Amino acid sequence: MMSARAGYAWAAVCILLRSAASVCAKQAGLVSAGRAPAAVIVNPWYAAELAFLAVQAFAWVMVLRHLPLSLAYPLMALVLGVNLAAARLVFGETVSPLQIAAGMLILVGAALIAAKERA
Repeated sequence: MMSARAGYAWAAVCILLRSAASVCAKQAGLVSAGRAPAAVIVNPWYAAELAFLAVQAFAWVMVLRHLPLSLAYPLMALVLGVNLAAARLVFGETVSPLQIAAGMLILVGAALIAAKERA
C-alpha cells in the first residue's frame, strides 16, 4: 500500500513539474516573439523549462518504480487540466466551457483507471 501511495505522490510531482515546464515554454515563446529562433535558446525561460523537464524525468522513473505503466501513463493526462488552469491563472487566457468539460472527462477517466487498478 505504501508503495502505491509513493507512486501517486511522485505522479503528482511529475504532473506539476510538466505543467511548470509548459508555463516556462509559453513564457519563453512570448518573450522571444518576433526574434530569430535562436533567441529562444538563450532565453532563461527556456532554460527553466529544460530544468523542470530534467527533474520530471527523474520523478517519472520514481513513479514507475511504484505504479504499473498502465496506471502511471494515464495519470499524466491530468497535466492537461493543470495546464488549463495555468493558462487562465498565469496568462489570463480564456478557457471555454468545452475545454473545462473535456478536462473533467480526463479527470474522470484517470479516476476510473486508478479505481480499476486498486480493485
